Amino acid sequence: MNDQLPKPRRGCGFYGCITGVVLLVMMLGALLLGWYYVKKLVVRFTDPKPMELPTIQMSPAELAQAKERLASFQQAVREHHATKPLTLTADELNALIASGGEQGFKGKVYISLDGDQLKGELSVPLQDMGLSMFKSRYLNGSATFNLSFRDGSLSVTPQTIQVRGEPLPEIYLREIRKQNLAFAFTNDPSAAALLKGLEEIQVKEGKLVIAPKEP
Repeated sequence: MNDQLPKPRRGCGFYGCITGVVLLVMMLGALLLGWYYVKKLVVRFTDPKPMELPTIQMSPAELAQAKERLASFQQAVREHHATKPLTLTADELNALIASGGEQGFKGKVYISLDGDQLKGELSVPLQDMGLSMFKSRYLNGSATFNLSFRDGSLSVTPQTIQVRGEPLPEIYLREIRKQNLAFAFTNDPSAAALLKGLEEIQVKEGKLVIAPKEP
């Protein structure tokens, strides 16, 4: 009768290897599931192209008048002359932005002023809003904005965003709130010098009110 050979005992290394393989498979599964979820959100809340913003409702003569008022106000502030606060309607703002007078906003936002609130339509490349992983994708929707002006520094940040009637997930909104849409404008040397001569910028009674410092 042949003696049965004893089965080799598996050491701790064998079971540790098996455990490692199982954990690796679980991690890969979680990554794939997470990527699938992110991809669904990208398709759901972003677009491959910018959306067409509303058409500006202002005649060339009205636009020329708005530009003249803005230029006169800017000149008075830069030369430290006494001048009244400049008030601009939403139509005037949108016309000035569309004409290329406001850096950083053209083609990205259409403003509406509701009481003391700044609202608008938004069409911005996600890489411009701190989400570089979504390169070549656009955030198209409606938004409310927080406008802040202090010590010559202007900040315009989205607070709520809806895309096709759905609120943007908070995980992405938190990152977007860190982005200042007025960054390009405030970092222009000429604009920065002008902002230093202002006392206040606010939305009041459906208009943007820009108050100069006393000369």
